[in-house]
Amino acid sequence: MKIKLFSTIVLFTCILLIPFSAFSQSKEEEKIPNYLKKVFGENTNSNEKKEIINVIDRFMIAVNTKDKEIFNQILFKGINRIVTNIDKDNSVTTTVIDNDLSIKMRMNPKNKDKFRERYWDAKIITDGNIASVWAPYDFYLNGSFSHCGVDLFYLVKNNNIWKIAHFGYTRNKNCK
Repeated sequence: MKIKLFSTIVLFTCILLIPFSAFSQSKEEEKIPNYLKKVFGENTNSNEKKEIINVIDRFMIAVNTKDKEIFNQILFKGINRIVTNIDKDNSVTTTVIDNDLSIKMRMNPKNKDKFRERYWDAKIITDGNIASVWAPYDFYLNGSFSHCGVDLFYLVKNNNIWKIAHFGYTRNKNCK
């Protein structure tokens, strides 16, 4: 009786697994077609790079001077930004921020804080009318080092004008 029950269970399990094995594929069986690499993004040409870097440079000027008009020119309205904080104890929190509201509060002329953000070694990848920019940065508040991290911008070219459609960054307190 035990052998018959065991055989029935094994047979039933095999019957259940047969349909799953018919639809599964291993990585080795999945041959990736020889797609054109350009379709999936590439390092940008020098003219596009200048246009994109110009937008990022203007972003930094807007941060450092609290110029809301520049933000209005280079950012899509209604975007959010994602900030990942890494504190001194290495705890990590990620926050989604309404960018329009944040600019209204932080870029207020009544806010006397002085900002200085700078970036370097930007990596730019484009594919037609979309681009990403990945760049390390540091940030100073009222002349004192505050944090460092990586800025990540997602840009869209619309009517031959590049604008920032999304951005996020890490805010790391463990840089020094």
